[in-house]
Amino acid sequence: MDDLKLKEITEYIFSPFSTFIYLNRDEIRFQGIDNVRQKILDKLNEEPLVIKESNQKVIWCVEESEQFKLSKGVFAPPGKGNSFIMAKLICDDTSTEGYCITEDIKNYFKSEELSFNDINFYFHEFGIATCSANIVLKKKSGLIITELDEVSEWLNNLYKEYFQNISYQLAEQYINAINELDIPHYEFDFFPKIEDVDKDKFFIPWTHRLYRIEEKKLFELENPGLPFQFLLTPSKQMDVKDLSIYENRYIYFGWGHSLILESGEIDGYSQTNTPADEYVRLIEIAQANWQNLDILADLVDVTTASFHEFFGKLKPRELKKAIYEIREFSNAIDRILDYYKGVKITFDTEKRILLKELNGRWLTSEMYEKLQEKLIQIEELLEDLFNRQKERREEALNTIALLFTITSVIEIIALIIEIFNPNLTPWSIVLIIAAGTSVIAIAILFYIRLAGRE
Repeated sequence: MDDLKLKEITEYIFSPFSTFIYLNRDEIRFQGIDNVRQKILDKLNEEPLVIKESNQKVIWCVEESEQFKLSKGVFAPPGKGNSFIMAKLICDDTSTEGYCITEDIKNYFKSEELSFNDINFYFHEFGIATCSANIVLKKKSGLIITELDEVSEWLNNLYKEYFQNISYQLAEQYINAINELDIPHYEFDFFPKIEDVDKDKFFIPWTHRLYRIEEKKLFELENPGLPFQFLLTPSKQMDVKDLSIYENRYIYFGWGHSLILESGEIDGYSQTNTPADEYVRLIEIAQANWQNLDILADLVDVTTASFHEFFGKLKPRELKKAIYEIREFSNAIDRILDYYKGVKITFDTEKRILLKELNGRWLTSEMYEKLQEKLIQIEELLEDLFNRQKERREEALNTIALLFTITSVIEIIALIIEIFNPNLTPWSIVLIIAAGTSVIAIAILFYIRLAGRE
């Protein structure tokens, strides 16, 4: 199989990116998710984004996922309104989809032979969006696997070059629409801001590439994915394991690269002829959940460290505000995680296996458990803040009690002097009261310190 020539490959490239805005689903639910979604879409479509350099424009809509809901493991059952707000990139003149590649890709493809297709940007409600596109590689002479790897790297760089800034602009537009419409969302001073991100370098953090290949010759092998091992993973110690349960396709998942091999044979059953788009959306949504957990973990770390550093210096009023903020923050993170916990596995056995494998390879469950542990640490910090406030309140009460005690002592001494020696001069009375009060105050302070040691 070393001389295997692949004449047609469909490559899907997608990546999550941050919107830094987390909608409050509890409040939105009372307004009706469909109503809120439509308000957002109307606002976004008032002034569509136009990409002048490529003669492209953006149309905002809702993903049509009713068909997906029938079997998709990461979609809710039919009837649930879980579709995503999305932006589609289309040609401004012809309203056709596609972003033509104007660069030569070495000796493999010339300028304008290839184009990115189905360019969609899906916006989740928990601060993450996904930029998704695909490209069809057709070559009569075919590509060997090492050549495919080289072409794919070029396409990956072009994908970032073309869509990184567009993703940033769409995220800005989305955030502005949420703010202008007063859509309920969580706001905290320590949440990151989109303007703090270097949009030219880091806005698309990483990509995932899925290769879909239809080639009967590969099905003659015991493990058709083995020739693609080093495309999927650079380590021979990682397995190349087929995850499909059907005979007419093989599915392999890896870190950053995945592979679907199809025989082209059709048996007439709907489940065994699942469109590749469903697998792409499965990975995209699972990937967005992973990115959400990763960002939340970093956010919780930064927030906890910030509070630990400064809460000792806070004044009582500031401390009370800090307690309120961290309680709200902890509740918000919990509600955001509810979205992750709410992902349902439906009755599609293959999707269930694939999603379980994805989460296992990406250590998603471990990330979730560690995030839960960090939320417990926040509760402990909250308890520390309460104790600190309680101690300050007790110190204030002790001071007030001391003042009342001293005042009472002064009154008692003055009364005793008046009863037993009413003929003393005023100065003598003042000196006696001052001396007596000082002795009583010193005795009280000594007792408080001794009690503190015990």
